[in-house]
Amino acid sequence: MGELPLDARQVVDELRARRQEAGSAPRSWVPSQSFEQTFEGAARTPVGLNVDLQWLHEHWDLSEWLASPPARGIKGAARRICHRIVLAAIGPYLGKLQDYLAVNVRAVAAASRGVDDQGATQLRFIGAIRHDLIDFAHHVDEHLGE
Repeated sequence: MGELPLDARQVVDELRARRQEAGSAPRSWVPSQSFEQTFEGAARTPVGLNVDLQWLHEHWDLSEWLASPPARGIKGAARRICHRIVLAAIGPYLGKLQDYLAVNVRAVAAASRGVDDQGATQLRFIGAIRHDLIDFAHHVDEHLGE
């Protein structure tokens, strides 16, 4: 809570003033259970382990499909000739498609790592805020009774 312009003495004085008006003061305050629910609900699998993303990582390389067919005899020779003709016609496009798929997979991997890192960072911030709130509550409880 170092970033918040909050003075604990001012809060304690305000609580003392309200206590005098109402006749009693809140004691032993702790943050709500919503913090625990947030942590329990945050147990999710990382985006990088998504089944579709794993499939994309495993199948983006087209070089196996573009390889010359391994066949012997007349049928094998005919397949290799057809393969050369087809690749001569559409080879440059397939090369660009291969480059596009590689860049796309790297971008999605980077984005998924960023999402996972952001989720972990938010959970750390929630834990720090909860800790600061508990410290603040103890401080107010200690100084309210003075």
